[in-house]
Amino acid sequence: MKTFAFKFKSVGTTGLAPLFMDFMAHHAHAQGLSYATSDEVFYLKAPPNKAEDFAVQLSQRLPLAFSFSFTGIEVAKEALKWQEQEVACPPIDISCAKDFLDPTHKDFCAPKAHFESLSYHNQELTTPAQVQEAMQEAVQALQVGELVVQTSRGVITLAPKAQENARVLFMDLASVLSVTRLEPKSARVLCTYEKPAIRAPLKEVFSKEFGCLEIDACLPYDLGLALLAHFALKQGISYLFLNKAPQSPPNLAYECRAPSTPEQTYSVAQSGLMLPHALTSAKDTLDFIQQEAPQEPHLLIYLNFERPSCFWVFQEGYKQLLSVEQETHPKALLAGLQSNAKGRKLYANYKQAFPSLCESLEQAPTTPPSQNLLDFLAGLLQVLGFSKTHNPRAIFELATSFLRNKGPRVDFKLTKEPLSLNPTPTLRSAASYTLGGTDAPTMCFGILDSLAEFLGNVIYDAHTKFSCNRVYLCGEVFLQKVFLDLCLQYFPKECPALFPTNAMDYTC
Repeated sequence: MKTFAFKFKSVGTTGLAPLFMDFMAHHAHAQGLSYATSDEVFYLKAPPNKAEDFAVQLSQRLPLAFSFSFTGIEVAKEALKWQEQEVACPPIDISCAKDFLDPTHKDFCAPKAHFESLSYHNQELTTPAQVQEAMQEAVQALQVGELVVQTSRGVITLAPKAQENARVLFMDLASVLSVTRLEPKSARVLCTYEKPAIRAPLKEVFSKEFGCLEIDACLPYDLGLALLAHFALKQGISYLFLNKAPQSPPNLAYECRAPSTPEQTYSVAQSGLMLPHALTSAKDTLDFIQQEAPQEPHLLIYLNFERPSCFWVFQEGYKQLLSVEQETHPKALLAGLQSNAKGRKLYANYKQAFPSLCESLEQAPTTPPSQNLLDFLAGLLQVLGFSKTHNPRAIFELATSFLRNKGPRVDFKLTKEPLSLNPTPTLRSAASYTLGGTDAPTMCFGILDSLAEFLGNVIYDAHTKFSCNRVYLCGEVFLQKVFLDLCLQYFPKECPALFPTNAMDYTC
């Protein structure tokens, strides 16, 4: 008889640790084994063969979660207070859920074990036959219009046609991979117990139908939606558009016995890094940063679409490393471009190729200098003719539509006194490519690709000069998947990247 320590890692605030520990305690008691628990370790007193059987049983019945994951098992020697009392099993057994959705199993569509209540058009469904008939009718309704559903996360409307700001509820993982450009490693996060939504770029063929380039993709997040999805797939429905509908009376209503986690949205990098689309309260940028930033020396980069950008070094307090205050309106950028003979010649050719664009840029009203790096990119896009308005998000939208993985190299350089971004080389190289016929998505991807490489060089220099052994990255710009993937590709391994755990940005 040995003591085995099943070790887990718990992250986030979903509260799954106690639920899953109770699940393990129940199954240990059912096998006549003594157990003990802590926050992230489950201890089992058992012969090796019994411990192995227990581990297999967990793998078959315990749902996968990204906020509570198994990290290893080892023989423990701690003095423990063993427990042998019976524990009620939480209703999260995935083998039972599979049986409920399996047409060949005797428990197919049997609602009693899984639902406190289940009704369609106010008629209670208590038998498998009633459930099947109701699901078939619900799918028929979805083929021609909307269905209002009372789910474990509130009342929602499901519709077969695209709706503004709607999430896309896919019926299974295969449908996600067929419609989006998510990597399989990223898409699998959708299958975890928490059932989060993921910001996902669409395949080009679907962008017109969906009316956008990116969506928030999710899978059925409770057993009621999973059952509906099972019948929808049979009728060729692979996805539906999901909106909140708090005031609408539901057609389909249920209360699941299994607990549900709160709604969450993430950006997931190719590496598997998950960043939450979450805000915290703070009075200013420094207040937000101090909530989680490390106290040892580090470089801080904060990028937001509206607030000033920050490039700070922390050494017993923050001091500015890089100033980004500069002119960002097109008229001033063009004036900077023409500050030398080479630039004037380039602009003469540019004006000859794009006379209407240059005339409108020269007449554009001036705006004050900005401390936001994104304002410079917005002004750059106006100069290139890719955006008619000052829109800091446009470059990310256009870059997302780029289907390859390499764009043109654009110059990002620094001036020395003060240390700041020099806009002229960037404008000159970008204008040269545009003059040569480079299209908007290719150009925008190249700009972000080059910017990420530039930031990587800034980080490495700070690591070398100031002994900053880590970089703290925050701000909603890093939630843009196209930019996040590029940054992680270029940022130096000598200076590991840290991201906020709870919130990527703040609201005042």
